[in-house]
This record gives sequence, structure tokens and C-alpha cells, in this order.
Amino acid sequence: MADERTVDFGTFLRQARETRGVSLQQVSVTTKISARVLDALERNDPSKLPGGIFSRAFVRSYAREVGLDPDLAVAKFVTAFPDESGADDMPSATTAEDSEIFQSRRRVATTLVQLLVTCLVVVVLGLVYVSTWGSRAKTAPGVSGPGAAAPVRPPEATRPAAAPGGVLEETPAPASAAPQSPANAPPPDRPADGPIGSAVGQAEPLVVGIVASDLCWLSVTVDGSRVLGRNLRAGERLEYRVRAEVTLIAGNAAALAVTLNGKPARPLGGPGQVVTATITAESFPAFLQQP
Repeated sequence: MADERTVDFGTFLRQARETRGVSLQQVSVTTKISARVLDALERNDPSKLPGGIFSRAFVRSYAREVGLDPDLAVAKFVTAFPDESGADDMPSATTAEDSEIFQSRRRVATTLVQLLVTCLVVVVLGLVYVSTWGSRAKTAPGVSGPGAAAPVRPPEATRPAAAPGGVLEETPAPASAAPQSPANAPPPDRPADGPIGSAVGQAEPLVVGIVASDLCWLSVTVDGSRVLGRNLRAGERLEYRVRAEVTLIAGNAAALAVTLNGKPARPLGGPGQVVTATITAESFPAFLQQP
């Protein structure tokens, strides 16, 4: 190659390309610059270039492809063609490397922002999922502890109408239901959550005994007053003294064994059957089992 100080700019480019062993067409393909423009550049005719910063960009791309220092090539181009190269608007402190570093940093910043946004979306979705399923777990109906039996309620379609004086709601079961008997029943004139008696000195013509053999929801109304509305556990015993009538509403009729004045009554119904039975002091013999 001739001394770089004695050749013009076009010859400087062409000699570098030929030394590299590449054709003008190959440089055109890799730089995406028209071969006609590159040929004009090698012939020292910058009129085919767009001018200004774009012309310098063409020179820089050409220099990279033929193995020249891009900054050196741009400097020679500006010296050779100051008007066409836009030398007056060239920044004095900004180099190509600075531009590339800036672009690289901008790409890295953009990638980091995208990652942060993605992580934020994932975190928000996770919080929504945990909050939704946590609230469902708290409000979902279920048992009170491992292995506990669910309360037996009458089906909504067959649940009996409310007794006079209020709707049928359950009342909490006592911590330990002790068997009731005449010996340990509360005094007749004192209210209690269990057997209800009449005033002192009055006789009750009907005594109703109830024994639960399985879990069963039961409502009891004695002489117009509702005295019970809850689940009975297996083995629980109740006794009520009735002056006029008693109404029993059972959610699992087969689980109840009823006695009337100490005599066994016939079954109220089958397993899981919801039954309403009203027994009066005069009609109770019709509910007794036949010998």
C-alpha cells in the first residue's frame, strides 16, 4: 500500500478494500449501502452521499468492513471534504465509542425495567391468589376440627315452617350433655336449657322421654313455647313434662327413640327423614307401640 500521506481519501479506502480481498459488492451487502454510493466514495465524489452525519456514518461502516480504524477514516473524510461531511456540526467531545456505550447502557436499562415490571406483575398476581383462596378457606363452611362430624340440618326444600313465636335456628350445644332424669332435673319453677316443668302444685299428664342413637337435629316446643333447637349427640337423653301438647321436629327421625309416660312410642320416621310430630295429652296413646 502506498504511503497514506500521499494518497487521496478515495484511494485510501479502495486500497484498504483490495488489501482485505473483498469486492465492492460484498461491502455493499454487509453495510446495506448502495454499491453506486460506495463507488462514488472511492472516486472522491461525495455528492452521492446524503451529507452531514449520515455521510460520516457511511464512511464509518465502510471502514469497519475493510479493516480500517473507523475514527481515522472519518477524520480523513472530514479533512478531505469538510463541506460535504458536516464538519461544523461534529461534536468535539462525543466519539463513536461514546455513542455505542450510551446505546448499550440504554438497552441494559430497558431490559432491567422490563424485568422489574414482570416481577411486579408476578408478585401482584401471587398476592391476589393468596388473598382470594385464604378468604375462601376462612369463610367456607366446614367442620370445627379434624374428624368432627358436620351438623345435620333439615334440607331447605323439606325444612318445616317456623313454630309460633320465632324461626327455627340452632342454639349451641352444652359442653357436656349429662343424661336428664327426674332425679337430677332442675326444679319445675326454674327455667333451664332442657326439660321445662309446670308451676309447683300442677300435675303434668304427659312425660316425654327422648334418647338419641345418632347425630340428629331436633326442635322441641312444649305447650306453645320452643324449648330446644340444636343437634343431639348419640347417647344424649332428654325428658319433658307436658300439660297440653308437645311438637317434635326431627332432621334424622330414625335416630330418636321416644317414650310417652314411660312407654315406648312407635318410630317417628326413617333414616335422614325430616318429620314433624305433634303429641297431645289426650292423643298420645295413638303414638305408642302396639303390643
